[in-house]
Amino acid sequence: MKLFAQIGHGLGDKVHKGLSENLLDGAIFSPKDLQRETMISRINEMRRDFPGAEILMDPQFYISLFGDSPAINLGKILDWSCFRTFRKSELELAEVVDGVLEQYFEEVSALEVSGIISPNIYISQSFDSREAVIAKNFVRRAKGIYEKTRDDRPLFASLIICREALQDRREFEEFINDITMLNNPPEGFYLIIASRSSEAFSDIYHTDVVANWMMLNLSLSVNGFQVINGYSDVLTPFLGAAGGTAGATGWYSNLRMFSIDRFFPSSGGRLPIIRYLSKLLLNRIMFSEKEAISGFVPGVINKLAHDADYDPEPERSEEVLQSWEAIRSLNIELVSDDILESLENCAQAVLRANQAYSEIASAGIVLDQKSRDEHLLPLLDGLRQFRERAEL
Repeated sequence: MKLFAQIGHGLGDKVHKGLSENLLDGAIFSPKDLQRETMISRINEMRRDFPGAEILMDPQFYISLFGDSPAINLGKILDWSCFRTFRKSELELAEVVDGVLEQYFEEVSALEVSGIISPNIYISQSFDSREAVIAKNFVRRAKGIYEKTRDDRPLFASLIICREALQDRREFEEFINDITMLNNPPEGFYLIIASRSSEAFSDIYHTDVVANWMMLNLSLSVNGFQVINGYSDVLTPFLGAAGGTAGATGWYSNLRMFSIDRFFPSSGGRLPIIRYLSKLLLNRIMFSEKEAISGFVPGVINKLAHDADYDPEPERSEEVLQSWEAIRSLNIELVSDDILESLENCAQAVLRANQAYSEIASAGIVLDQKSRDEHLLPLLDGLRQFRERAEL
């Protein structure tokens, strides 16, 4: 299972460090957060310094239906001539979809990326909707339009799906059947599952969402597609166990979990507290909690190189390196070529986390809300539901 940096505001040299230390296999750029010329320069620099890295750009076309909102923050997306806002009624026309794809492929083909992610809209309600019909049309037409460019780089069709859509099993299965039976398919998919808020972790750590995100990875992979999961963070090894090719995460909460609210003004406030990603807990804990817990449950310490950054509390720019290192290590430990072995590894990891949390509670340590164990039951139940539905 590969791991990519999900790039947003505040790039700095984080990704270069992650690539140089072999913590990352590549990066996914976002046009919202970097000026066009700056992005081109940074992509060229990465390709030069790390020729084996996979560099992609998320078109972020999914914001096009929201672009006329007076509160929207499109950032630097408007630097790209291929981006403009649309109404759903416009995108129901095949010739409009073709025009969007043609203009996008023409402009983005000049980038030194290793593959092309095609644009698509956001399925914000359900698979039984106008949005889903439009999204499937973007997927169906992408390869045919792309072939006209005679570009031999792999094409990844994007799918951006709200978590609510994953909770209707019948509609979900019909949607999967439609996108796996394409006459002219892309090489893979760039898959994003969206929460209602980039802070609403219970949205993603939900039994049906975990199970169906894994089912999407399995269904696409067994049909020969590569699957790159955007904003997958700690779920990355679980998606890898189901057949995913890669996951991605970044340095802020809105780069670890996707929500359309990242395009709208935030309420401000102080910077997030620096946290430590514990492999044992499958979760991030505060620096002060790490110090308190480690005396009672030493296993919360990963025993990896970037643990040294937390003695004392690290700089904010170092936090993401520790996260990438921990997820990379989890990928190696949990994901194998045997799906049954991988799923059992994941289940055992959740059970070990549950035991560790019990030991923390026995020691009388009270954890911050985000550091607690609410993610474990949905993970375990999601794994169980996935295995039952996949008959594994």
